[in-house]
Parts: sequence; structure tokens; C-alpha cells
Amino acid sequence: MTFFASLQRSPIMKGVSTKTTTIFSKLMRNPLMQQHYPVQQQMQTTQQLQIRGMASKKHKRVIKMAKGYRGRANRCFRLALSRVEKALQYAYRDRKVKKRNFRSLWIQRLNAGVRQYGLNYSQFIHMMSGKSRAAEGVGGNVKLNRKMLADLACNEPFSFKAVVDVVKMTNK
Repeated sequence: MTFFASLQRSPIMKGVSTKTTTIFSKLMRNPLMQQHYPVQQQMQTTQQLQIRGMASKKHKRVIKMAKGYRGRANRCFRLALSRVEKALQYAYRDRKVKKRNFRSLWIQRLNAGVRQYGLNYSQFIHMMSGKSRAAEGVGGNVKLNRKMLADLACNEPFSFKAVVDVVKMTNK
């Protein structure tokens, strides 16, 4: 029976996970480790590695998320935890606000683009929806959302003019 096999069966190794035993076995195969460190000391070291389980994982995760923060907030767990929680709250809120901001940006671009052709945003959207009396449902042929219309107004002015002309023609 080898030295390591006898150690695995010893009461010292009882309750130690297999991951720790594999680390320990690699250490024990090294002859320098066998000479310089007694077996009892090696066992205490491996068991100490095992003690900090879930708490250290949580700490590492929070510190990793706090990377790049100023001051002690990227090093101290308690400060990092509060800053990370607040950052996650901001992220949640701003994912909602981002949608509102983009919609208002598209509306502003559409308004600026449509005013060149003698309409304003509300008139143009009303004509586009086909709800005006003159259109009688014909103006609803153009099925473009605000995002696409704003993109046309910015990047394709001739195409946007054609869309505005179609909407005007159907609403005379």
C-alpha cells in the first residue's frame, strides 16, 4: 500500500472533498513537499482551503462586479456590495428609460424631417394612421414604424420625401 493510499483512508482525510484530495495527492507526489512539510501540517492547509466555501464565492463575485470602482469600493466587500446593488438598480431602471429616450429621439427626428415638407409630426402620424376623414382608410397603406421613418428621414432624404408625398396624396 502506498503512502498516499494509507493517508486517504486515515481519519484525517475524513470529510474532505475529492477535489481537495486530488490537490493533496499532487502535492504529496512531489518529493520536496514530503521532505519539508509534515503530513499533519499539509492536512491542516488543505482543510483550511476547504473552510471558506459559499461566502468567499459571493465575495469574489461582488468584488469582480465592482472592478473599476473608485476608492475602497473595489476592494472592501461591504462597500462593494452596496455600490454593486445600487449599480444593478440603476441598470434595471435605465433599461426601461432607454426605450423611452429612443422613442422620443425618433419623434424629434421625424418632426424635423416632416417640417421641411410643410407638415408637423402630429399631422403626419394622423395621416399615416389612416384615421383622417379625407383618407378614408387609404393612408394606412404605409406600414412603417417611427424608428424606420426616422432612419429614412436621416439617411435617405429622397425616400423619405417619397413617403411623405404618398401620405399627402392619399389625404387630399
